[in-house]
Amino acid sequence: MRILHIDTGPGWRGGQQQVFWLMQGLRQQGLEQTLAAPLSSPLAERIRRQGFALIELAPRITSWANLRILRREAGLFDILHAHDAHAHTLAWIARWGSQRGKKTGQPQGRPWLVVSRRVAFPPGFLARPKYAAADALVAVSEFVRQRLLEAGVAGSRIRVVRDGVQPPSCNAGSSHRAEFRSTQGVNEEAFLIGTLTSLAPEKMPEAALVLLAEMPSHVHFWLGHPAAAAPTPEAETALLQSARRRGLENRFRILSLGEDTHAFLDSLDLFVYLSRLEGLGSAILLAMAHGLPVVASEAGGIPEIVRHQQTGLLVRGDPPQELAAAVRLLLDAPDLRQRLANAGREFVLTHATDAIMVAQTAALYRELISQSGLGSQ
Repeated sequence: MRILHIDTGPGWRGGQQQVFWLMQGLRQQGLEQTLAAPLSSPLAERIRRQGFALIELAPRITSWANLRILRREAGLFDILHAHDAHAHTLAWIARWGSQRGKKTGQPQGRPWLVVSRRVAFPPGFLARPKYAAADALVAVSEFVRQRLLEAGVAGSRIRVVRDGVQPPSCNAGSSHRAEFRSTQGVNEEAFLIGTLTSLAPEKMPEAALVLLAEMPSHVHFWLGHPAAAAPTPEAETALLQSARRRGLENRFRILSLGEDTHAFLDSLDLFVYLSRLEGLGSAILLAMAHGLPVVASEAGGIPEIVRHQQTGLLVRGDPPQELAAAVRLLLDAPDLRQRLANAGREFVLTHATDAIMVAQTAALYRELISQSGLGSQ
């Protein structure tokens, strides 16, 4: 079985992390894979370091050059897996007229087209023909599946495959936690709230400052983001200036994180994730895997993983009016924090590891391949 993954994202967000883990997991099953991506993307760089084959896409993603590249290469693969909207468009057009087996001696036929859908809004009217042409759509949550159904996609072609994360084998020791905190000037007595997110308006970053202003002085807030997905200088400056106006500059940090977010998460006492609309929220799963209690927006697919008062607390509103009350409740109830943290980690281990995500995706591939008479390769 030969698989071509296509990802056009220029940065490093949840979708790129999932592609990376998927390719690593499928390699362990002996599947032959290639990635088509912009050469300058963080995902392409990581994939190259792992020794995978790479097809370089031109910076102008929807260019004729990229269409020609993928049209030429598509016939070498059994499955084209598009991991974002632009990748879907490229794969949809490139597949026209391509014949699997022209250069490989395999049975003839077009490669199967698999499309991952991560966003919470439904496909636009003009995009519906390309969704109708996909052989299988991988929805990241039941919420996303419903949006696809509303757009007219046949339910038989949709599979729900949640994001998966790599749980740490064990929590970091107190020395690890203390060391990372000390680099940011925060002592062990501080109660540290954190999030992994962007500064996009739909993530409501200003709400973190509103929350922090209502908390006792020993509460701090860290907003972490991957270094490869840095906010614009203007957005970061505006948020830091707002923190200074509120007198919170000593209790609020924006941290640029490398590939390893484990030390950041191990240093927190509580994880908060706010969003107006979310397909699922893979950052939440990562926090839960680290044994953190979670407070999150009741939006999109988030309630499928943060089950209120079971694996975390949900808050409503825009901005979330219940946020400060939920945080105060957990601030004063260490037993509740521990119960939610334990339940959240157990949920991830049972339902949302990267191994589960890989197994479910591989099963979909094999189901498609079996329909073309190639057998379970």
